[in-house]
Amino acid sequence: MDLNYEGEKKLSEKQQENPEISKIKDFMKDERFDDVVNIIALYLGDATDEDYLDRLEDIIETLMLLHGGRTVLRFLIERLIIDIPSLLENLSKRDSVLRYSFLLLLKSMCEDECDLFLPYSKDLLNSDDPNVREADLQLLIFIAGGELNIEDDDLIKAITEKLSDEKDFVVKKAIQALTAIGKDKPSLITKIISNYVKEFPEDKELKENADKILKSIVSVDGIEDIVEEESDLEQEETEITDKELELKKKKIAIQKKKLELEEKEKQLEEQFIQEKEKALKIKEDIIDHEIEKPAKREELPKKIKKIIKKEESDILDKEIELKKKDFELKKKKLELELREKEIEEKAIEKKEEALKIKEELIEKENELSRVELELKEKQIKQKEKELLEGELERAEEFFEEKDKKEEEND
Repeated sequence: MDLNYEGEKKLSEKQQENPEISKIKDFMKDERFDDVVNIIALYLGDATDEDYLDRLEDIIETLMLLHGGRTVLRFLIERLIIDIPSLLENLSKRDSVLRYSFLLLLKSMCEDECDLFLPYSKDLLNSDDPNVREADLQLLIFIAGGELNIEDDDLIKAITEKLSDEKDFVVKKAIQALTAIGKDKPSLITKIISNYVKEFPEDKELKENADKILKSIVSVDGIEDIVEEESDLEQEETEITDKELELKKKKIAIQKKKLELEEKEKQLEEQFIQEKEKALKIKEDIIDHEIEKPAKREELPKKIKKIIKKEESDILDKEIELKKKDFELKKKKLELELREKEIEEKAIEKKEEALKIKEELIEKENELSRVELELKEKQIKQKEKELLEGELERAEEFFEEKDKKEEEND
């Protein structure tokens, strides 16, 4: 009640000094949101560099105290009348207490309407100004405290890189942000931080900060289980890859053997044709010889019969032999095809086993995450509450000192 009273009193004083604030309140009562947006756009457009932030702070404070104020604030951000990157750059010129006090005004919007802030977050983390980086991390802490789970790998990696920031206060905010995100996604945070630390094995400070985060979001046993599961998963994937390569090699060898067999089959067919041609030629020669020597007609038939019989017998033997070889070749083809099918079926079975193992690992990981969340949720909420209460106390002390100064000046 006291805070609301102080807020209303402060708003009343500003209305007496500033007619635009009074207009905003009147139009908000009538739900003339578009008119409110236009008034604010003109009001901020006329601001100088020195008083822009003061005007903006007055507007946000006013809107937050009025029904429909968050809707108008969303319109202002969507229409770029309030530009988030420019806002944070201007805020960087203020001291840390003033900057945090201003950011607190955006806390509820970050928690409930994070889509207005997330698109800018990654670029702002790479700002040359450390105060901008810190402010962006604070907004991400507010977002993580809301209903949305931050799951963007690239964004989390960008936050993790701030653990190596040259400014200690940025590193501190990065630790807070990763801890806040990790309360809902401990496995994801553990994986990304662990991979980042591996890139800088000699950086002891980085390892200490990483350990601090991991201990805040998951137990030591849980970290070892997650790392072990990931290692097992990588090993399974490597084994599957090796088996796939082995199967491909076998398939190539089978295809090569098929080609060799087809080549041999063609050679045998050619030999068979050649033998038939020789037999036909012998028959033609015999017939011609019989016509040329009619005088020996009685002797020729016996000789011819013997020769023909012998040739026919040889041809028949060769035909039988070729048929046997052909049958053997076909049999080998069938055996190779059956073996190939068996290998393919084994490969499918192995893949199915690997997928089943992956699914079991994922189920274990989810189960671990749920247990870890239940164990750590109370501790994290208590830490967040203490942090927020401390920051609110500092903000209240600042506003009380400011009010005293204004009263003394009056």
